[in-house]
Amino acid sequence: MGVTNLGWAAVFWVATSACGLAQLSLEPLWSIPAISGTDAFPDTGSLTRGGAFNPATGNFLVATRVGGAGVRILDGATGASRGTLDMTGVAGGTFALNMVVAGSDGAIYGANLVTDSSASPFRVYRWANESAIPTLVYSGNPGTGRYGDSLALRGGGALTEMVAGQGTTADGATRLLHLGTTDGATFAGRTLLVSGIGGGDLRLGLDFGPGNTVYAKQGTGPLRWVVYDLASSTAAVAASFDLSTGGGLAGPLGVSGSVLVSYAYSRSTGPNTVGLYDRAALSASVTNAPVDTVSLTLNANSNGVGSVDFNADGSVAYVVAPNNGIHAYRVVPEPGTWALMGVGATLLAL
Repeated sequence: MGVTNLGWAAVFWVATSACGLAQLSLEPLWSIPAISGTDAFPDTGSLTRGGAFNPATGNFLVATRVGGAGVRILDGATGASRGTLDMTGVAGGTFALNMVVAGSDGAIYGANLVTDSSASPFRVYRWANESAIPTLVYSGNPGTGRYGDSLALRGGGALTEMVAGQGTTADGATRLLHLGTTDGATFAGRTLLVSGIGGGDLRLGLDFGPGNTVYAKQGTGPLRWVVYDLASSTAAVAASFDLSTGGGLAGPLGVSGSVLVSYAYSRSTGPNTVGLYDRAALSASVTNAPVDTVSLTLNANSNGVGSVDFNADGSVAYVVAPNNGIHAYRVVPEPGTWALMGVGATLLAL
């Protein structure tokens, strides 16, 4: 009897389950280095910070201020340029556009950056697709402070949810903005005060976890796992995890299933790294080492900003590392896992 597709899937599941996430690694898919110059993309002037995979097209979208606020469209498989989004009406804030995310339905959302939302509103725009004109879907003050360094999304259509974190390190700066919708086009904001965390802990890295949870990180603090309840408008830290990186301070992050990938930045000339962690195995009692680490260039990223996102099935991780380029990595089993899969395949063929 030959090996069927179901057989291969079973072998892969057995292999990766038996060996654990420790058998996964980051394999470079493509990379665009940062270059100097006023019109360079990606740049070395902290102008390129946000990125998102669009599951409807397979493209990777990059928010940048090179040549003015905009979103570049890159081929998700190769990094080749595929054009730009329409920016009609996108304005306001310290930066008119800083972060970008995409839903499972192909709708795209971009957020500005404001240093004081009471003086200039935090805004989120929506593109129905990569050819659409943007519409403003949220404009408001989630609570005095900085917003727009982090933005995360899950779902699509009427099930779309977004979160943004308050980005100042002042005492009490623990606000989490939740944006929800009933029709996929109009959004209502709700601000949750997160108990048990430090000021600014939601600033740099933010993504949804399982259920009503988010993971959040700033450079010097621990990784926070936060549980929120929209019915009671409450949120609290459920656990905190220390992360080692192999270089740099872990900040921007993305979550896909049991995989967490974080970009660790350097505030001065020194290591910038990308680390892959076993999210399900994180322990609050030890310093958690990455399963695999990739080193980037040594350019300083004094702001600590950037972004991490995954393709639809989590097999590719995309990293925007300001001043250190844009990178795509396959999340693949290490050779030892492939060998075990080969043994399993032989058994299934008997």
